Amino acid sequence: MVKLNKIANFLENIAPSCLAEDYDNVGLLIGDNDKSISKILVALDADEAVVNEAKNKKCDLVISHHPLIFKPLKKVVTDDSVSRTVIDLIKNDISLISIHTNFDSVKSGLCDLFLDKIADTKERTAIEGDEENGLGRIAQLTNPAKLSDILETVRREYKIDALRYVGNPQTVINKIAVCNGGGADFIYSAAAQGADIYISGDIKYHHARFAYENGISLIEIPHYNAEIIFCDYIKEILKKEFGDELDICTTDQNIDVWNIF
Repeated sequence: MVKLNKIANFLENIAPSCLAEDYDNVGLLIGDNDKSISKILVALDADEAVVNEAKNKKCDLVISHHPLIFKPLKKVVTDDSVSRTVIDLIKNDISLISIHTNFDSVKSGLCDLFLDKIADTKERTAIEGDEENGLGRIAQLTNPAKLSDILETVRREYKIDALRYVGNPQTVINKIAVCNGGGADFIYSAAAQGADIYISGDIKYHHARFAYENGISLIEIPHYNAEIIFCDYIKEILKKEFGDELDICTTDQNIDVWNIF
């Protein structure tokens, strides 16, 4: 068993909360620092289904990417799903830690993993120019590739049946920019820095028009597909640090809520 504060401090060291965006809510959200933890459930989203899973698997702690408590709660009653989840966690003495945009931003965090699954690169930096940390990544491809090849890689690595994209599949890509999750607005910075392609999620029509009108290739990876990789990644990091001291499992209850007709 490991004290909760030791786990929280380890996660703080690998993804400092100071790197989180101002709007975000990260770190220990529910729990007692002195509590002893024996089993952890790692999830993309901490919702009612995940808490039920944590109870059934006898987990003491849930570590999620997306914060359950994102906006201040004015009341905690059973009228809404967030409040019900908070109540359920507290009643069952299950702690909750979230590492969100701090883990996206930090070097070797989720954004780097996101890009690593797409291409081999060099001269990689954050889109805002910080060489170590920051949202988004921009880099030179180690080996230039056609857009069609990148589309095939994305579809395979992220298990997507159909992709939305902008551009000519025969276009040769030299410089790539990405942001995991919903980073569509970074397309403007990526373009200003000479990216041939931008890859992110939650892309709107005006982002696609900008790409089309400015000759930039664009691929949308749905938010869920782009970030469900968080679970296995965090499990691996925790196993490396704590070994047999902790039993760590990943959720089987997170789903992509979008359906395709």
